[in-house]
Amino acid sequence: MNKYVLYGYGESVASNQVRLALSEKNISYEYNLVRLESKGDHLRDDYKKLNPKTLVPTLTVNGNPICESIDIMKYIDNENSNHDIKLFPDESESFTDLVDFLFLDDTKELGDTFGTTGGGISVPVLGRLLCKRSFFSVFLDYLKNHGVKKRKFIFLMVRFFGGPPPGLYKKMMYFLAKHLVYTEDYLNHGKEFIYGDKYTAADCLLTVLLHRVNEMRFYNVFDGKILPNITKYWSMVSSRPSYKEAIIDYETGEWKPELEALYGDGANTFSGLLENNINNILNKEN
Repeated sequence: MNKYVLYGYGESVASNQVRLALSEKNISYEYNLVRLESKGDHLRDDYKKLNPKTLVPTLTVNGNPICESIDIMKYIDNENSNHDIKLFPDESESFTDLVDFLFLDDTKELGDTFGTTGGGISVPVLGRLLCKRSFFSVFLDYLKNHGVKKRKFIFLMVRFFGGPPPGLYKKMMYFLAKHLVYTEDYLNHGKEFIYGDKYTAADCLLTVLLHRVNEMRFYNVFDGKILPNITKYWSMVSSRPSYKEAIIDYETGEWKPELEALYGDGANTFSGLLENNINNILNKEN
């Protein structure tokens, strides 16, 4: 029997997606917490040996690391092919394109896909966590040790500004609106899951992205008024046992005080802009 050890972070989009896949496939694993912005555990030499890109998650199988979240999901799907859930049911262009749209691909620019936008809307919290360390410490750590050049300089800018660089978050609101409307239209097929009648890897990816939207307090996305298909879908997937097992139960608690400091007890201050963008896109479609 294979021994699985997962290295991840509770509030990481990619880590959550892999944990969700493991939960849906009913696979047991050991878990090692890798704290990111607040501690920089992913930039330490011992972790870099496992994952030269210094990203999470990493899954080791009998000591052998698999570093890309999509590769991890494909591996566990193939190795546990007798399970009722088939994460990758086919290799069609339509399914591949859907996964690419939802996957947080570090080779793409922020905002290019829903996957990269899920990372972009997190920047206010990431900035606050990075500010728990001195600028000099973060600068040296990321410049020297981070394995992805594109992300390295994004994090350095975020630390310099203590949050989103000027204008970035407004751009993220446009990208987020565009990708939410695309997802809303995609869900018009009336099937239970994003790709049809059966749960797939695309649902793992989308569930976590919608969780991030909700976590960043864009509550109006889920009120049923502007995006009814997404509201219905979110209600269904967030009620699955795997949602609590793989996401809620692994929260580190680091994000909650930062979100409260940013928004108090209320919604994200950019919620109105996001809703306006969504309505403008919907009106153009009609």
